[in-house]
Amino acid sequence: MSLFVSVLIFSSCAGKSERELWNTLPGKNPVPVLIKTSGKLTFQKSKDSVVATIVCPNWPWFEMTVIWPAGNPRIGQADMVVMEEKWLGGGREVVRVFSSGKTIYDASICEKHQIPMARVEVENFDVGSNPARYQVASQKAFPNDGKDYYLSGYGCGSGLTKRVWRCPSCYEASKRWME
Repeated sequence: MSLFVSVLIFSSCAGKSERELWNTLPGKNPVPVLIKTSGKLTFQKSKDSVVATIVCPNWPWFEMTVIWPAGNPRIGQADMVVMEEKWLGGGREVVRVFSSGKTIYDASICEKHQIPMARVEVENFDVGSNPARYQVASQKAFPNDGKDYYLSGYGCGSGLTKRVWRCPSCYEASKRWME
């Protein structure tokens, strides 16, 4: 993608310049860039995920790649909202996908509780010596608690954080489970 095209897209969507967005750091009022796009989709399986390439009909020379949400249908044409979080190295996440006027995917709604979620920094915490028990419980009872565990005695992680969707109901269920 040329710098001209990226500046045009990002500044028109967020109201900030490319330089301002790249200089945004965690903890310093991060600004997600929302990109509304529409186009033809092609899919390619990678090692751990499915990558979708979006070709916009108005800009056929411009292609955008995103990780396609797991478990969602692969469709040929869609309107979507993609979020780019500049402070995380330019990662793009599909937020919403629309097809034939219907929402077929919305990352901001908890699939378990069907309520809106918020973007938060991942919370690291220690589950002791039984992370498998936590993983099983979290997948069923609180899949969007916004937490990431680490094992006691194995260090406290790299210090790098990421932003995730947190459901308030999942977060409360997680706290009750930990008690």
